[in-house]
Amino acid sequence: MLSAILLACSPVAGTSTTTTSLVPGPQSSSLLSGNISVDAETNKDYAFTVEPTMKDTSIVGSFQTFGGAPNHIEVYLMDDATYKTWLKGGTAHILYDSGSLSNGEVNQAISTPGKYHLTFTNRASASLSPAQQVTVSFDLKWTY
Repeated sequence: MLSAILLACSPVAGTSTTTTSLVPGPQSSSLLSGNISVDAETNKDYAFTVEPTMKDTSIVGSFQTFGGAPNHIEVYLMDDATYKTWLKGGTAHILYDSGSLSNGEVNQAISTPGKYHLTFTNRASASLSPAQQVTVSFDLKWTY
């Protein structure tokens, strides 16, 4: 009986089949990977969207500075409204704030759908270093 079921499910020669998972499960998407450069006294922002169908969402990743002085970067994660307030110098509720570090790891839950910003800030003066180099690897993880 089992062999009859397997034969019935086997693809016929010359045809193609597409398999779509019907079972919800863990998903992952690379947000940012590689080396970035953040000029002195500036921010570098990467925006992404968390859709309403995405559950148990988190951003997971790491960063490491190299090739500059003082070899520190600040990493922030915030929603779009907070980002706009933060850019204007206002008080904002930031989901993740690394502080000034040469390297770190992030594992931050995101509970509300919407637009988010992963922002890198280089507060060093241009007289110390024209830019800070950062190796980054960040993924967005969720389930359906």
